[in-house]
Amino acid sequence: MTEAATGQLASRLCWIYPDRGTLRQREAEAAAIWTTYTKIAADCGLRMSLHKAEALSVDATGDGEPAVFLDGERITPQDTILVTSLWSLPHQVPEVCNQLFAYTILEQAGFYLPIPPHTSYITTDKMATMLFLRDCPVPRVPTVRIGSGRDSISRHYKPALTGLTYPLLVKPAYWGMGQGVCLVRNDHELRGVIGLAGGADTALVVQPYLGEGVNDFRVYVIDGKAHTVLRRIPQGASLTANLVNGGRLEYPELPKELESSIDYIAAKLDMPYFCADFLWDGKQFWLSEVEPDGACGYATTEEVAKIQHAVIEGRFRAYVEAHARWIAERAEASA
Repeated sequence: MTEAATGQLASRLCWIYPDRGTLRQREAEAAAIWTTYTKIAADCGLRMSLHKAEALSVDATGDGEPAVFLDGERITPQDTILVTSLWSLPHQVPEVCNQLFAYTILEQAGFYLPIPPHTSYITTDKMATMLFLRDCPVPRVPTVRIGSGRDSISRHYKPALTGLTYPLLVKPAYWGMGQGVCLVRNDHELRGVIGLAGGADTALVVQPYLGEGVNDFRVYVIDGKAHTVLRRIPQGASLTANLVNGGRLEYPELPKELESSIDYIAAKLDMPYFCADFLWDGKQFWLSEVEPDGACGYATTEEVAKIQHAVIEGRFRAYVEAHARWIAERAEASA
């Protein structure tokens, strides 16, 4: 694909990411993710940089395109791709408002965003994802979303739970990385978890417990096609298959049962890159969630690092080509 055929190629890749972690978190992320990303981006002809949402400044006083700055440096729709996934882990919640408005402003300012704001908002909340993908060929994990907070003592959520039976999995509606996942066996335990979540005003999703040893299949999708499959296998009775919780990983072929679902999700999202997560309970697959900014990092071996490198490079090259097509289409439309 040539620049002449598709339009101007971007030279910058700007990642908007909340700077709310501890020093330990930032150092770990830099070593396991951002350093690798920056090197691979350079191989793709991109100068990558990280920015907080609050680093955005916009001058719209003129009649033409607004002047947009990140940390004081001018960026334009022609030279910059912006990664704008919504991050809402517990320590990032104070930054959510900045992210929401910054991403919307960048979209209105005419920038190409490979993770469109409306898509990021849908995929961040687990119930929104389930509703958006209601026709997925693989069944969705049955899910109920309930609010917590000061009024939860009234048990206003009880009518919504009549379709579920114990034991149940309860997890925050818009966190990630396996944080806050709890197994509850009765009303008393459920009320306790809801009470704790209320301390952070965190909405919850409630799902049936699929049993011990449920595997997690993550499908990395690039340009609408399954690129790589990561299978995460939990340790013992762990409620999540995350590596930090002792899970094992392997990279199998895409299960045939997931092929039509990947095609369906790719058509619905229409993004150059995303991850689709499915649970395998030993009998069938369940759609779990979608991650538009699904990270590759924390490689455990050189072999895993090579697999991750191929995914990251494929992602960045897909971004560059999608941006070039987008620029060419804009130029054609305005001609």
